[in-house]
Amino acid sequence: MLTHLQVGSVRPDLVFAMGIAVAMVLGFESGMTWAFVGGVSLDLLLPGQVLGSTALTLVLLVALASLVARVLWPPRLVFVAATAIVLTFGYHLMSQAVLSLANGSAFTGMAVGDLVVIALLNGIIAGLTVPAARALELRFGEPDRLAW
Repeated sequence: MLTHLQVGSVRPDLVFAMGIAVAMVLGFESGMTWAFVGGVSLDLLLPGQVLGSTALTLVLLVALASLVARVLWPPRLVFVAATAIVLTFGYHLMSQAVLSLANGSAFTGMAVGDLVVIALLNGIIAGLTVPAARALELRFGEPDRLAW
């Protein structure tokens, strides 16, 4: 159902928004895994994408979200949503720049109104992902690791 979510002519970035929430709630390793696997999957499934371009963009911005989470620990739902809203602008700018460099095509912009709507939708999706990620963390928890 979320894959068909559309408001007007814009669609939110589902993998990006959930990746921000996963990174901020579950930590750096989970966020990087989500960003890499989700980015490569998007590159393989979407026509016109260069393999690795979305993964690169997602990995960089999810790493930035992990840094924000480290400063604002423990991450509150409002901070996660606000981070997703702010980083949406960087995500679209960076993904357009990487695609234009990889394809050799001209840099195409997006209407500011559409970008604001996408950012708000990404914030809502990231906010809705927080309780689910926390529930998964409580249920399955951190795996036991050897202490060196």
